[in-house]
This record gives sequence, structure tokens and C-alpha cells, in this order.
Amino acid sequence: MKVKAKIKWTLDVLMTIAMLFLMGYQFWGEAVHEWIGAGMFVLFIAHQACNLNWYKNLFRGRYTPIRILQCMINILTLAAMLALMYSGIAMSRHVFAFLPIRGGMALARRLHILGSYWGYVLMSLHLACTGGWF
Repeated sequence: MKVKAKIKWTLDVLMTIAMLFLMGYQFWGEAVHEWIGAGMFVLFIAHQACNLNWYKNLFRGRYTPIRILQCMINILTLAAMLALMYSGIAMSRHVFAFLPIRGGMALARRLHILGSYWGYVLMSLHLACTGGWF
């Protein structure tokens, strides 16, 4: 296995483990949830950096029905993750408490719940697409 492939695989495994721990909010508490979420934010940025070629090739080549489906899943997953990151930072009481964000808590909470539920579905589909299961 090439070095870049090992890095991508390691990122995917770490992100999957982080997602499992993030689902256990009621077990770990708010502070741990935020710290794992911040770690997930870093892993997500690294994942995007490792997959810059996907963005570069987005408008190249032929769009088959499978490719259209995969692009839709990827874009919707990106939107869900961005919603989770924004809302998580906006609601933060521990990791990002230093940021001068006031108000909008009700919207951020709804966005976080919506992003997390849809994010789990979309991330599962994303893994299925990139894992070659489609």
C-alpha cells in the first residue's frame, strides 16, 4: 500500500471511530463531545486535503448515473459536515468558548441535530461509494 493510501485509510478509520464516540454524547458528556468534535474537524480538513484531486476532476470526464449519484452524496455529505462544524462551534461552551459568538443557540442546536442525523446516513452512503460497494 502506498503512503498516501495508508494516510487516507488511517484518516477514514480515525474519522469512523470519532463518529462512534460522538454518538455517545450521553456517556461522555459535553466537554468530551466537543473535544472529539474538534478532533473530527481537524480530521475532516485533512480528509479534504488528501482528496483535492476529487475537486480538481469534478468538471472533467463523463457523468454517468453512478458518478452523478456519488457527486450528490459527496456534496450533501460536505453540506452536512459544514452544518455540524458551524453549529458545533456556535454552541461550544468548552473548546471554542473564547470565540465571541452570542445568540442563535436555538438555530445552531436544530442545525446540529439535523446535520448529525443526515450526516450519519450520508456518511454511510459516502463510505459505500468510496469503498467500491456501489
